[in-house]
Amino acid sequence: MELLSLSPDFELHSELIRQLEEQSEMELPAPAVKTTLSWTNVSAVAQSSPSLCERMRGVKQGQEKHVLKNVSGIAEPGQLIALMGASGSGKTTLLNVLSGHNSSSLNTSGSIRLNELEVFGMNLGGLVGYVQQEDLFVGTLTVHEHLRFHASLRMRSDYSKEDTTARVNQVMGAMGLNKCKDTKIGILGKIKGISGGEKKRLAVASEVLTNPSILFADEPTSGLDSFMAKSVVHVLQKMAANGCTIVCTIHQPSSDVFALFDRLILLAEGRVAYCGSAVGAKDHFARFGHACPKDYNPADFYIHTLAVVPGEEDKSRDRIKQITDAFERNERGITAMETVIKDADSTGTGSTDDAFATEFSKNALRSQWYKAPVLLQTQWVLWRAWLSVIRDLAFVKAKLGQALIVALMVGLMYFQADYDQKRVHKISSALWFVIMQLSISSVSSVFQSFPLEMPLFLRDHKARLYRTTVFYFSKVLVDLPFVVVQVIIFGIVTYLMIGLNNSSDKLFSFVGLCLLVASTGSSFGYLISVLSPSPLVASAIGPTSYLPFLIFGGFFIRRGTVPIFLKWIQSTSWFFYGFEALMINEWTDSPPLTCKAEDVGCLKNGSIVLTSFGLHENNMHHAISCLFFLLLAFYLVALLMLLFRVYRAEK
Repeated sequence: MELLSLSPDFELHSELIRQLEEQSEMELPAPAVKTTLSWTNVSAVAQSSPSLCERMRGVKQGQEKHVLKNVSGIAEPGQLIALMGASGSGKTTLLNVLSGHNSSSLNTSGSIRLNELEVFGMNLGGLVGYVQQEDLFVGTLTVHEHLRFHASLRMRSDYSKEDTTARVNQVMGAMGLNKCKDTKIGILGKIKGISGGEKKRLAVASEVLTNPSILFADEPTSGLDSFMAKSVVHVLQKMAANGCTIVCTIHQPSSDVFALFDRLILLAEGRVAYCGSAVGAKDHFARFGHACPKDYNPADFYIHTLAVVPGEEDKSRDRIKQITDAFERNERGITAMETVIKDADSTGTGSTDDAFATEFSKNALRSQWYKAPVLLQTQWVLWRAWLSVIRDLAFVKAKLGQALIVALMVGLMYFQADYDQKRVHKISSALWFVIMQLSISSVSSVFQSFPLEMPLFLRDHKARLYRTTVFYFSKVLVDLPFVVVQVIIFGIVTYLMIGLNNSSDKLFSFVGLCLLVASTGSSFGYLISVLSPSPLVASAIGPTSYLPFLIFGGFFIRRGTVPIFLKWIQSTSWFFYGFEALMINEWTDSPPLTCKAEDVGCLKNGSIVLTSFGLHENNMHHAISCLFFLLLAFYLVALLMLLFRVYRAEK
């Protein structure tokens, strides 16, 4: 009855309560090894990069900031631990250091142990799961499809298809996701999908597919209302009760949510302010003159007490120092630290030293390699990328419609040119317009691809789901059919409406050359996409990146008139080689042109037309070879840049 009083929407809360009851009836199996995580004197120092002005003054190193200062604590199986503190207290940094997640940019020291085994700086392997604060999903997939994808790539290849399917169904049932299993995850503003609470539970479900012994969660209730937050923490509580060690950062939970946690670790200015049972924190703070008011949310009180208040920085820091110093000297703090040291030498879980060391070594070794073979990775990543494209029907229809509309416009502008002197200008202008349209549309359609998907890819790659090359070539292969269809529609309509050379061989050559030009433009677009750190940067540099190649494409500045120090631009311009190839295809063996008495400098045939543009009909093979070379070069450089970005991100 207390839950129903929180909202007038009785039916909504009844349904949510029913889901929570379903979760309590379905449980996941206990981890293979119950693990106690303890850490002693963990410190972390972040060093900022010097500014440009500082570098000009000779400053080689930026300022150092001590994010964590000799932090110790313990997390045991069967307990749900809340890691709390005000903004900037170091709670997320501690979570990252303990999990080995995104902490490579910090200078860290201390001791971290799993049961009796020292693991500081080591890869924790399949024993650990990490739930990020941001919800990173492919929104066009359903809940069931998302979990199938992760299960197939996270679970080792020695699991059968039936085992994988059973595990997915088991996890969905335990996380209360059966009702929305066939619902798309959703994309904000585009595709309506599952609720925020269901997304958080899905994020947890993705990590528990491999049944980890330890689960880290960074702000699992971020962006949720109090009831949805409680449903998510309720799931974590059930997992902890089943033997999993769970540590999660949480920011200002409601009193109902806070009551679900067994233990509490409070950080302030990088130091431990409290470590112990959640219910015992009130008495501890009251003992030092900071009593929590009656009917006040304890979590809010602790955070406010340990926060640096703007305008009262010195006073706030003095209060924080007093509280953290008092905890270190207090009997409760000393006992807590002694417990950490004692449990660092004794697992307390019933696992023998040899058994745990063997299990850890096995999981750590597996984590260095991809769980699925390359062919299976390619199959599933291609499957996901293909579904993502074909389910965005509005985008597909827009691209095909754009190709048809632009083709009709070009055809009407240069409709059925006669074989006179005006045909030279009409055909050359039409072919140049074709090259520009194919190139610009190809570049602009892909230059945001990688910035949009990079966070999701880096997370998956860090979890060793699939290789960088698999991700890269899957995107290229999925886009290729749509490029082919667009080019065929555009090429055939423009060729017939303009009235180009009346030959079926020429028509097939024209469409083939258009496809080669569009593919080269796409490869250049992928290069710009990989080099762009964000979608905003990609939008800024994408439309201007190809301008030099366009200017030296052979229509505005013809061959032989380019300054020698700028010839390299024309030599690497696919606009130039594409225009040259289309001009040769059109004017070689074309019917003669009529000349009138008033025509000055009459061009009588296609060979003379090509010469007037600085082109030669024998250069067709050279132009095609250069287009293929640029196509492969752009793809290769883009792949190398992507590999370098991944290396930097995981360094």
